[in-house]
Amino acid sequence: MEKKLVISILTIAAFVLSKKAVELFKLFDWFIEMDVEARTVVYKVSCYIVLPLLVTSLFHGFRNMLREAGLASRAREGILTGFVGTLPMLLGAGLLVNFNLTISWPSIFIGCLLAAVGEELLYRAMLFGQLFRHARWGFLPAGLVSAVVFGAGHLYQGTDLTSLIGVFAVTFMGGMWFSWLYVENGYNLWVPMSYHFFMNLSWSIFEVGDNALGAWAPNIFRAATIALSVYLTFRYKKNSGDGWVVRGRRWWRDSPEASTKAEVTGI
Repeated sequence: MEKKLVISILTIAAFVLSKKAVELFKLFDWFIEMDVEARTVVYKVSCYIVLPLLVTSLFHGFRNMLREAGLASRAREGILTGFVGTLPMLLGAGLLVNFNLTISWPSIFIGCLLAAVGEELLYRAMLFGQLFRHARWGFLPAGLVSAVVFGAGHLYQGTDLTSLIGVFAVTFMGGMWFSWLYVENGYNLWVPMSYHFFMNLSWSIFEVGDNALGAWAPNIFRAATIALSVYLTFRYKKNSGDGWVVRGRRWWRDSPEASTKAEVTGI
């Protein structure tokens, strides 16, 4: 119990630090003198990538850092899963604009690649992952913490009450969905990271919407992507022989079976 409490407190404290650290960066002239894009890169890399990896290494050792984050193996499998799973969005968004591409490399790097890598490391691997896997929170409590903050972090995309509610709802549900994909695909962070990247990419290169809510037509393709991801996860379970992690009491709280498995496997 004491170890679980320590992990819970330190994980949440590290997450709060990651969100507040931009104020600390502003104390340095070299940071203020950078342009907006450069400041974004420095902040995101430091607080969304480096910090989560340091936290996982603090808890589990430097040698286990990448494995604990879900990045040590199965990269090809995870990237291919994310690409295939997001084909409905990539092809659907392209059809809506006759495949007229809008390429902005800073947007792709910061809004797609850096956002996917950083947000999945921070929200999924560190915040959700440590609370669910090691502090032994239930899936819903751990998922809600990360999903609520994940959704709130995208509210800047809203311009009125309706769009604010829509953006929050979509990103909140997306956060829960990414957490489920992470867990049920064997804690392979490459899976939600790839979904995140390719979904953002479809919004970036095919201008069908200017926020996470988008227009209603593209959301049909987003729903198709989610449905396909569920099918691919079921197929992964069947092929791997792995049982479902989130079931029974594990939705809400720790369970004796889950704790025993954690002790045996070290997850």
